[in-house]
Amino acid sequence: MNSANQTIQQILKFCQFVIASLWIYQGLIPKLIFQVADEQYVWQQLHIPSIYIPYLVSLSGIAEMIFGSLFLFVTHKYLHWLSIMSLVGLFIFVLFIYPDQIYQAFNPVVMNIAMASLSIIALWCIDSIQQTKRE
Repeated sequence: MNSANQTIQQILKFCQFVIASLWIYQGLIPKLIFQVADEQYVWQQLHIPSIYIPYLVSLSGIAEMIFGSLFLFVTHKYLHWLSIMSLVGLFIFVLFIYPDQIYQAFNPVVMNIAMASLSIIALWCIDSIQQTKRE
């Protein structure tokens, strides 16, 4: 394996690790450990009975942690495309139900663009690695 290919592999591993860490963090800290009011507000806007909201917040946190963990073990284009589509979908969802969030500090715009950008970089790396294997 040449030096350029090793560098691409390292970039891909770094992107995957950071994406995994961010998805896991978003599932663990605001949803499972603290169940912050913003997370509960999202479910309230969907007119979910309040008795179910803590369970749904926890369930969504577990789902995010499982999804994030996949990036530690799976390197595939589809996983990154799913992440990008999820981030776009979640951003649109937040934009409709909680528009004040988009101009707050540490807002979903910053987080989603950063995470999607890492997935785009990972997709470029995957393409480069696959192209090298074909040659």
